[in-house]
Amino acid sequence: MALLPSFPEVHFGFGALSVLPSELLKRGIDRPLIITDEGLVAYGICQKLLDTLPKGMVAAVFDRIPENPTIAGIEGALEAYVTGRCNGIVGLGGGSVLDSGKALRIVTNQGGRVLDYLKDPDKIGRNVAPYITIPTTAGTGAEVTFGGGIHPETNAPALGIRSPNARPDLAICDPELTLSLPPRLTAATGMDALTHCVEGFLSIRENPPVEAAALDGIRRVIENVARATKNGQDREAREQLMMAALEGGMSIYMGLGPIHALSMAFGDAPLHHGTLVTVVMPAVMRFYNGMDGGKLQRIAEAMGIPADRDAGNRIADAVAQMNEDLGLPVSVRKMGYDKSDLERMIDAAHGSYFNLTTPKRPSREEYRCLVTEVLG
Repeated sequence: MALLPSFPEVHFGFGALSVLPSELLKRGIDRPLIITDEGLVAYGICQKLLDTLPKGMVAAVFDRIPENPTIAGIEGALEAYVTGRCNGIVGLGGGSVLDSGKALRIVTNQGGRVLDYLKDPDKIGRNVAPYITIPTTAGTGAEVTFGGGIHPETNAPALGIRSPNARPDLAICDPELTLSLPPRLTAATGMDALTHCVEGFLSIRENPPVEAAALDGIRRVIENVARATKNGQDREAREQLMMAALEGGMSIYMGLGPIHALSMAFGDAPLHHGTLVTVVMPAVMRFYNGMDGGKLQRIAEAMGIPADRDAGNRIADAVAQMNEDLGLPVSVRKMGYDKSDLERMIDAAHGSYFNLTTPKRPSREEYRCLVTEVLG
């Protein structure tokens, strides 16, 4: 029996940010906390949001969410929420900001420590603060997902916060907010969306509508990520990538797999998640090569490459070439990872909950080969 999940309401398209005031009022939010990062404040993106708010509405801003979400960042935001006597949250940013907001909306209303909810998601109840997400990248899909990874400390492996109660109430997806995203982040976040669509489609869970969205998301990334990276002002490419990211977020509901399990192996360093998973992807697709069922062939078709028994290797080669063309690293070592505890890395990947929905689960020894390959 298939469980078909529901997603948050979404406003999508250029100019979508304009609906924020009415959506705040609809939810009874008149003292919002805007959580974001310092870069979005410096580039004026946060001010664009503030300029849309009704005259007289007092909004607090917390701009110290780090590149990868941490408990310290969430606790800082909680202090700002309490000090500002806020009654709702707006997350403006990439995956780190949006995932931080999921944990924040829980502790604002339910109290306790963030770590308690990371260790035992069953403690997460329904009493949460209203939460609206506004992505400024096109890749993570975090604007619609019900979970995310939170690092207890900056260089500590992430713990998952996963609960239907953490799912945002509303996502506002305005491609206008991605036009200033630098080329490297455009490429890395776009390829992040590709991994979500691919792993969601390959999941052992059944959900035909989401499977169709995953294949559509793959096609949109393949056709537009290079365009948006080369010309950030390409509005059509930006809109297509944002839709692919949204479809990737929907695909995450199907479950992920070894690509993201391997990302856990290197979670003890502050590596950019989108870059990490696309660097890892070719090795996993080669591991899948020859797998029965036809799903690899359907992914190849969506990518516009030959869909035959060697589809896994063809997908791997195509992604590796895309990474090279986009200027992304070829290995985790090239990303700056300098740790050497191979057994810990293997344990982290093999023990990851991301393995639960993969159609072909690597053994510990197979993960040894995968970890060694992607390290470079």
